Amino acid sequence: MLYQMSHFVEITDSKGYYIPNPPITEINIERNIKNLADFATVTCVIFDHNQHIQFKENESFDDDGSSERKIYKLYKRGQKIKIHLGYDNNLKLEFVGYIKDVKTDEGKMVLDCEDELFMFRKKVKNKVFGTSTVKSILQHIVKEINPKIKIVCDYDMSYEKFTIYKADAIDVLKQLQQDTGADVYFRSNESGKIGQNSNIADLYGGNLIDTINTATGLPAMFTELYKKNNAETTELHFRMPYMKKNTDPVSVCDYSMQHNVEDSQLNYRNTTDLKVKIRIVTHSKSGERLEVEFGQPGGEEFEYKVNRISNAEMKKRAEMEWDRKMAPGYDGSFTTWLIPYVEPNYSVGIYDEDFPEKDGIYNVESVVTRYSEEGGQRTVTPGIKLSANNK
Repeated sequence: MLYQMSHFVEITDSKGYYIPNPPITEINIERNIKNLADFATVTCVIFDHNQHIQFKENESFDDDGSSERKIYKLYKRGQKIKIHLGYDNNLKLEFVGYIKDVKTDEGKMVLDCEDELFMFRKKVKNKVFGTSTVKSILQHIVKEINPKIKIVCDYDMSYEKFTIYKADAIDVLKQLQQDTGADVYFRSNESGKIGQNSNIADLYGGNLIDTINTATGLPAMFTELYKKNNAETTELHFRMPYMKKNTDPVSVCDYSMQHNVEDSQLNYRNTTDLKVKIRIVTHSKSGERLEVEFGQPGGEEFEYKVNRISNAEMKKRAEMEWDRKMAPGYDGSFTTWLIPYVEPNYSVGIYDEDFPEKDGIYNVESVVTRYSEEGGQRTVTPGIKLSANNK
């Protein structure tokens, strides 16, 4: 059976108006539990017969008083974006975030986008913390970004000292993630719907207004109903690795090397005889190098540098990283299609009729989704093995 590719990209300006899209040629979405944020790029054509695609003169989006009507001028850093992908108009919401950068070159426009953690790209006040917990530092930066954001934090780790100096809030999050190895992500009413079906006809309560761009015949859709929701739920999650396991029926899917895997670069990692040593490094107030080691000598060694934390906290981190390295699983990735939907932290079954001893349920570490005229693909990187063959 052949499926027809479908996509729908919503971009709204600061007033909440939907911005018309030029022809979209490629969409890429990268999601990885090791990255602080998810990323997307949207590539568009902005020339038609060697002429700039224009938008209608009676349309005003983020009007800066200019008479410029080139369509690429509509797109600006900080505008909201949602990406829906699928087949035969059966779409799922795949990405929610903001435009981070607008690039134009050789007849095309590329929108570099970041998920909702983009909101943390703001300066925060300098502060030197004495003895403090991860959660108290998170509370400090969230208070400056948006006091309504709820913090969901699994960590009780304490710092002996933590300094914020000339930093954006997102830089602080990166440092905390580097020190703890946490999974960090943001959830709102909108991003909480990622992976769910998108009913485009009812997207705006049935009141979506369709107009036609007279210069190119491209659909240009906008609505006053796309406004900020003041009652929106927003949560910053700072979670222990693998604590957020999507194991409900919707979040569990199977992959067979013989049926729905297009290409595989997987190598099974048996850790029975593996030797790993973890080294956690920090510095004392006087600058003395302090380190804690955990594991076995004579094998691979991994070093992690952290801010000033106690010896006990360093040991906890070393043991956590050792557990990660010693878990059996796959190295590498495999390529499949848009169906079934999958995202990081999903629990997926991977089965191989030729090597059934490798069968099992695995945690998904990363997913890269590519959409173009050539089709839709997902490159899935599995992580640790959660259980053996459950079939």
